[in-house]
Amino acid sequence: MKHILNTDSQTLTLVFTGDVLSTNVGTLRQEIFTLLESQEVKRIPWQTLDLDLTASRLIDSMGLNLLVSVIKLARNRSAKVVGRIASPNVQRALLFTRLNTQMELVMAA
Repeated sequence: MKHILNTDSQTLTLVFTGDVLSTNVGTLRQEIFTLLESQEVKRIPWQTLDLDLTASRLIDSMGLNLLVSVIKLARNRSAKVVGRIASPNVQRALLFTRLNTQMELVMAA
C-alpha cells in the first residue's frame, strides 16, 4: 500500500495496490494504523481521507471490516472519507453493506 499526503488540498490518500482480502488484511491494517499514528501524518491537518481502491477487484468481509475501522478513525478526526473504486464487484459489496452511506463513492473510469 502506498500513501500520498497532499498539504494543499489537506488530503491523505491511501492507495490499495490490489484486492482487500483476508489473506492480506492483517498486513494492510498494520500499515494503515502505523501510518495514521506516524508523526508525518499527525502533524499535517488533513481533512479528507481518500481511499483509492481502483486497483481492487475483490473485497471480502475482512476487507470490509478494515474499511469500517479506517472510516471510524477518520471520523474521529472529523475528516471526510472518499472511496474511489473501479470494480463493479467492489461497488456491489460497498452498496450491499451500506458503506456508501459512510463515505462518498466515486466510480473511476
